[in-house]
Amino acid sequence: MNLNTPWVFISGGSRGIGKGIVKMLAAQNYHVVFTYKSSINEAQILCQEIEQQGYRCEGYQCDVSNAKEVTTLSTELISRYGAPYAIINNAGITQDALLINMKEEEWHNVISTNLSSVYLVNHAFLPEMITAGGCIIHMSSVTAFKANSGQVNYAATKAAMIGITRSLAVEVGRFNVRVNTVAPGLIDTEMLDHIPAPHRKKLLSNIPLGRLGSVEDIALTINFLLSLGGRYITGQTFVIDGGMTA
Repeated sequence: MNLNTPWVFISGGSRGIGKGIVKMLAAQNYHVVFTYKSSINEAQILCQEIEQQGYRCEGYQCDVSNAKEVTTLSTELISRYGAPYAIINNAGITQDALLINMKEEEWHNVISTNLSSVYLVNHAFLPEMITAGGCIIHMSSVTAFKANSGQVNYAATKAAMIGITRSLAVEVGRFNVRVNTVAPGLIDTEMLDHIPAPHRKKLLSNIPLGRLGSVEDIALTINFLLSLGGRYITGQTFVIDGGMTA
């Protein structure tokens, strides 16, 4: 690796939106490091594909809701490459149920994976970043603004990311660290495959642009925020939803 190549850390990068971000940033000549929890085959295939194109990518198995695993991995990466130029907190799960039926385990699993991981990852890398500057991006969701029945736990995590973004942007701005949130709407990934065709059609009718978003739509926004175009943007939330919340 060229030691002058900026490296970026992406949690949950082996599938869906995370995978698209990994591919986009690698193609922009970032050295991309991503985590996955269990999808080892997908991670290996992704790294092979990117490396065959002449770019640099590394995937690490890491549960980013586990403090010990995050500390171990971040220490290793910092010792090798120094401070990351960017952190993209993308890891997330859903365990949907009406609140009255939601099990305590379902609540805590989603809070831990989606939200506690944000604290753990940021806390691990920020001491190095404040000496070098950089970017932090939190991957929220349109669910933070538009209610979905059965997603109280998920919505809580995605709304909380916006509050974290605003507060953290104020804390670290003097160190030239920018913090923003991206909130995707309905994006065409495997997470939508289970939606029946009639319901999918109804959802599309509520999107002014008349289509699902693509993974590339989100990745392009991330790339912009990491570029010179985003150098004076911090504490903001970018809703990428085709107008659903207009």
